[in-house]
Amino acid sequence: MAERLRNQIIGLTRFSYPSLGGFATKDAPVDAVEARLYDPDRLGRRFRLFERLALPSLLAQSDQDFRMIFLVGETFPGPCRDRLQDLVAPLKGARVIALPSLPHFMAMRRAFGFATPDTATHVTGFRLDDDDALDIQHVARMRRTVAALLPAAGVKTPLVTGCHRGFFLHLGPDGNALFQVTEKVPGAQGLAMTAPARSSDNIFRRNHRLVTQFYNTYCDATVPAFIRTIHPDNDSGPHATGLIDPTDWDAGAPLIARHFPFTAAELRAL
Repeated sequence: MAERLRNQIIGLTRFSYPSLGGFATKDAPVDAVEARLYDPDRLGRRFRLFERLALPSLLAQSDQDFRMIFLVGETFPGPCRDRLQDLVAPLKGARVIALPSLPHFMAMRRAFGFATPDTATHVTGFRLDDDDALDIQHVARMRRTVAALLPAAGVKTPLVTGCHRGFFLHLGPDGNALFQVTEKVPGAQGLAMTAPARSSDNIFRRNHRLVTQFYNTYCDATVPAFIRTIHPDNDSGPHATGLIDPTDWDAGAPLIARHFPFTAAELRAL
């Protein structure tokens, strides 16, 4: 008899983790990366977005049966680590992990390992940046999708799942602007990979824009599933690969209220 699928869902957020590589300035020395990441003004902005976007979207998930890793560096300032620990304490299954500066993918593998139970046959690992948000059905939809597709794709074959449709939220000194986007290729927000629990694969192995070249991939284009913030602290040059339409705040308000734990007014004032 085939072994019953025991799929553990695990999210991973890199909270200013100074990896070796993984940044646009990938050849910069570690001390320079740390100086940029740990700049007090920058950390203040990251915490502000995390507290108002990423964390509320995780706390509001309709399916709370998931674990969440928040990865920081061993050199992360102590008061900031205490603040992060206090913020995520209400989130069931949350854990703050500190690692030394390691090559990016090695660090991601090690971090996922901290949250993988021995009883799991598979891990669905998803990624979320600390300045973005997911819709409140993300985990539930991901669980249903994996359960439906993995037997067809093959339980030993990695399966990537994600969403094409969402919002870009441009944060600017002259006011925030909202855009509806439908991407041609997967974005990073909530992108997940399901693989055998002891596999060396996880969602950080490949650039998120390239996963369809390497893995069976299913992306939902029907649900506005993410909010990505655009601001000067973005490490990569954010751009839409498909449709992008400016959205009037009043027109976007019903969609935001239906799918996210925010109001349009809150996003506009962010």
